[in-house]
Parts: sequence; structure tokens; C-alpha cells
Amino acid sequence: MPIGILSRIENKIDLILAETIEIEGHLHNYEKWFGLAAAPVGETHRADRMGPAIEPFTLTAGNLTWGNWIQVLGSIDTPVQAGKTKFDFHRVMITETTSTNQFIIQIINGESAGFAAKIAVEDFDEFPYIAATNNNDSGISEIIGIRLDVGCKCWLRCCAIGANAPTLKLYIGIHEYDE
Repeated sequence: MPIGILSRIENKIDLILAETIEIEGHLHNYEKWFGLAAAPVGETHRADRMGPAIEPFTLTAGNLTWGNWIQVLGSIDTPVQAGKTKFDFHRVMITETTSTNQFIIQIINGESAGFAAKIAVEDFDEFPYIAATNNNDSGISEIIGIRLDVGCKCWLRCCAIGANAPTLKLYIGIHEYDE
């Protein structure tokens, strides 16, 4: 076999190995869950670890449009584990809705002043949700988002197709990483 072909095969094997390690690190990782902070502080502290007295975040859709952005992670809410430098959204658990209409939920990060530019270039995550009944426990929705630097602020908003101002309540789950 010519050396050039062998070298390309070895490079592809190295890439596959690196990707496999990346996937393993994401799938087999500690997951931390958050709800609305009991005592929020500006844009620095918005989330507390999920527990018996921690309420879910509440999103309200607009009148047949997007609702307001709700901050779900402040600049000091991550890292949870000392020494971690990155995190990503991994799951969302919707605990209650006031509508059986289809919702679309968006996740964006950074400073609110930059949202218009991020939206213009599609720099955000989104996922759909349909409630079978009002006030239901949906189980958990998986999210595959990009890794963010710890300390990054994160926000959510929703819209409901064909509905005027329904709400949904949710908790968020993240994974943290060394790099």
C-alpha cells in the first residue's frame, strides 16, 4: 500500500478515536440540575441546584409570538464542580404547561445586548415541545448544544403556535467539562 494512502488512513483513524473519546466524555459525565434561584442576584446568580424548595423556571410565550428572554444561568452559577472550565445544556424537564399547543423553546448565551446579532446568524439552540395535557410531567428532553465557557450567562424564551401567552415551567440539566 502506498505511504500516502496509509498516512491518510492513520489520520482518519486518529480523528475517529478523538471523536469517540469526545462522545464518551459527553455521555458518561456528571449531570447537574437547576431551577430558579431562591434569592436571585441581578445577572450573576439566577439558578440554584434542584432540590425540595427550588421552583422551576417559568417561560411565558408572547401573543402569537416569542415571549421575553428569561435568564436561567448567571455569571457565577457555573462551574458547579471545582476546576471545570466548560459546560453545555444537556437536558430540560418541563413540569407544567398551561396549553396543549406546540411550544418552541430557544436557548441563547451571552449578554442580552448581543441577542439580535446572535439570532441573525442562527447562534442559538431550539427545540419543540408538545404537551399531551395541561399540568403534565413531560419527562426529559435531550439537548445537544455547544460547549460554553463557565460563567457564561444563558437565557430561554418560548413561543406557542396558535396561542396567546401560555406558560411552561422547567428545570435545566448541564454537563461540565475540564476543557
